[in-house]
Amino acid sequence: MPGYRNKLRVGIIGCGFITNYTHAGTLEKMDDIDVVAVADPVEKNRNAMAARLGAPNAYADHRALFDAEKGLDAVIIAVPPAAHEGIEEEAIERGIHFMVEKPMTLDMGRGWRVAKGAANAGLVAAASFQDRYMDITDRMKEEIARTDIGQIHATWAQNVAAAGWWRSKATSGGQLFEQTIHLVDMVRYLFGEYETVFAMKTSGIIKESDFADFDIDDSSTAVFRMKSGATATFFSACYLLSGGVSIENGMVALGRQRSLAYSLRKHLRVVTRGADLLYRQLNDSTFDSNAAFFKAIRSGDLGAVRSTYGDGLKSLEACFAANKSMDSGAPVKI
Repeated sequence: MPGYRNKLRVGIIGCGFITNYTHAGTLEKMDDIDVVAVADPVEKNRNAMAARLGAPNAYADHRALFDAEKGLDAVIIAVPPAAHEGIEEEAIERGIHFMVEKPMTLDMGRGWRVAKGAANAGLVAAASFQDRYMDITDRMKEEIARTDIGQIHATWAQNVAAAGWWRSKATSGGQLFEQTIHLVDMVRYLFGEYETVFAMKTSGIIKESDFADFDIDDSSTAVFRMKSGATATFFSACYLLSGGVSIENGMVALGRQRSLAYSLRKHLRVVTRGADLLYRQLNDSTFDSNAAFFKAIRSGDLGAVRSTYGDGLKSLEACFAANKSMDSGAPVKI
């Protein structure tokens, strides 16, 4: 892998909200990256992204991009969960490194095949769990090492997302799967692997008059037993009115010697018997996540990537198990 040209040639597949909100801004700041092509089925989206990043070519789909662009080093794949089929497989076949927005697939079997294929081809395959790269995440790891944690509570509550695909379980997997997975992954990264989950869901608050195409859960509660013996409870809710009142999203970890309160992508509070300390997030975690991906491509060393595609699948697997428990009404072993 070492020996790349001065600038990596990068393509973007998917030019919707998440690319605009996260990846595009980081790529604009990187002088060693050349975005040479973008792809999106919506013409105005792909043209706007091409103009923003100075990409000379814009295509209607990933097939046209892969066929036309020779010498691509990497692609960033940011498409809805149900739209991945064939994209990662094509990248693997052509020897192109890739970073994938979560959730990476709605089919775990396919996900493991992609992970194996990328590994066999010697490619850098990353999952975009950027919260692992926050400076306060490093602080959390340090604090957790100093105490025994028994309970973890995490919450992601908001209004219904605007994208139509998000409101359908067949195309998004539901809120726990599509959004709260960031917290599910954070807890895995900090506290270790999950063992069993029992989850429940509620519906009926969102009416057909609100969204005719809405069929995901209004809210859910998932309780995981971890291999460490601790329990982690995740509360997801998407029925709040836009601009309405919400509790603070994030995570609380209750420890014997100290407890931690993490406010989602804002700050960390560490409370002990003698101190109450606040640490604010100062770094751009998306920039650092993308930079680690590109660094691994240049160096051939995956050590800089905190969330490989294969490791990210373990967080996805936990969310699949929670959805299964919601549907069956029984605990599910992970």
